[in-house]
Amino acid sequence: MKKKDYLSSKKHIAEHSKWERRGFLKTLGIAGAGAISFGNNSLSVLNSNFLTNALTGSVSDRSLVLIRLKGGNDGLNTIVPLYDFNTYVNKRPNIHIPKSNLIKLNDSYAIPNHMSNLESLWKDGKMKVVNGVGYENPNGSHFKSSDIWASATNNKEISTGWLGRYYDEKYLDYLTNPPEKPIAIQIGSRGNLIFNGDKTTYAFAVSSPERLKKVAENGTLFDTNNLPDCTHGDQIEFLRRISNATFNYASVIHNAYDESEDFNQYDAENKLDTQLSLVSRLIKGGLGSKIYMVSLGGFDTHGSQPEKHQKLLTTLSNSVKVFYDDLRYYGLDQKVLSLTFSEFGRRVSENGSEGTDHGTAAPVMLFGPALRGNGFVGDHPSLSDLNNRGNLKYTLDFRSIYTTILTDWLCGDKNFINKAMLGSEYSLLGLGINCNDEIINYDDIIPYHAAVYGSTKVELNLRINRDHHIKIYIYDILGRNHGLIYDNILRRGTHTFPLSINSKIKLSSGQYFYNIKVLGGKDLNKSFVVR
Repeated sequence: MKKKDYLSSKKHIAEHSKWERRGFLKTLGIAGAGAISFGNNSLSVLNSNFLTNALTGSVSDRSLVLIRLKGGNDGLNTIVPLYDFNTYVNKRPNIHIPKSNLIKLNDSYAIPNHMSNLESLWKDGKMKVVNGVGYENPNGSHFKSSDIWASATNNKEISTGWLGRYYDEKYLDYLTNPPEKPIAIQIGSRGNLIFNGDKTTYAFAVSSPERLKKVAENGTLFDTNNLPDCTHGDQIEFLRRISNATFNYASVIHNAYDESEDFNQYDAENKLDTQLSLVSRLIKGGLGSKIYMVSLGGFDTHGSQPEKHQKLLTTLSNSVKVFYDDLRYYGLDQKVLSLTFSEFGRRVSENGSEGTDHGTAAPVMLFGPALRGNGFVGDHPSLSDLNNRGNLKYTLDFRSIYTTILTDWLCGDKNFINKAMLGSEYSLLGLGINCNDEIINYDDIIPYHAAVYGSTKVELNLRINRDHHIKIYIYDILGRNHGLIYDNILRRGTHTFPLSINSKIKLSSGQYFYNIKVLGGKDLNKSFVVR
């Protein structure tokens, strides 16, 4: 091995050691108040009500899911630039994705076919990609770059997170006046600064996804009954009771979990599925938390990247798809916005180990029907005009995404968003989300029906002047459900739905009611007669 390569490798190993050591200390509670160690990952519950009070009633049931891709995701093999495909192949002769293995999103970009589960989300207008996301003077250290993404600054003197500063500025009494429900839940990502305030951390680190499931199922962290009848057992019982009591939100998490049910499409062997299935159950159970943070590790692909990266992206794609299938089945997908992020991308050119080294800019993917359409935001960096280390030059500041999410999804106070961004102004992006999306004008939804005389056919004609997610049910006069006619986004225009005869039901003669449920609004009902 060349001396230069050896020194670089040695530095990289040391960097990982520091990264893990720091996370370990954080989880132990040595690096910040309120943390405790129980496993290889951590769950954090944020004891702050700032977001609850900052939100208007119309968006109080919205949630944000942050999906952290730990290790530095290779953006070029995630969103493949078709517009400069020859340069892409020349830079990556051994690890590029062949055109035969690509799924076109449009004429300029594609995804690998092992991400095929995202194709339906894209076609249904539930996915957007932000190109070239990064920051000035990029840092190639996992540890430092993760801190920059979490703190929203490359100032080494600042050790607070962008959400932590928001909490500090908005609520000074969170310790004496905690909310009834946790504002955010974090699974994994030990030592991340995102929730750190000036004097305290708002994250209470307790466990792995398995621990969260135990809390959700039992309302406690630890069993205090099945212990040995001796002094040692008494000591263990005391410590476990203290831990159970310290976890303020165990009971409300348990209640939310108990009020929901499993969606049986998740893969129990998929770690991201495990996390998202828990997040979904808490959302479905009405926990009311605004932010969930989950993580998927393994993206530091210095060698043998093709197989590793394919497995990771398959996991990500499958998990996101089943997560939204789950939420959609329960009529909640409109209320949940998700996004991926990673500490950096990878270098444009492959290395000598069929891998890629630490890079800079990378795409951020967003998911959810609230995006109101697919598309790409921002310009893709040039594959030829690179920086002096052979890396992409970022074209969009990641803090613009934070600002847009806080403004247009969580509807935060502008002054406090400014404080969270350390006084800097960042452009709002056209992501399709809007703070006022849930204000429904019912004059825009005009249902009417007409019987076709001389037959048993009855149709519902529905004119809609604005896109809405609706469900249409049929009930008889005794309140019995006779079927779900429609459940999806309905685009503006005039639509016809058969009520008395379709592929699922055939109604006998009598009086019935159709029920139109407008997601986020009230129901519309009207009777009709089948002759």
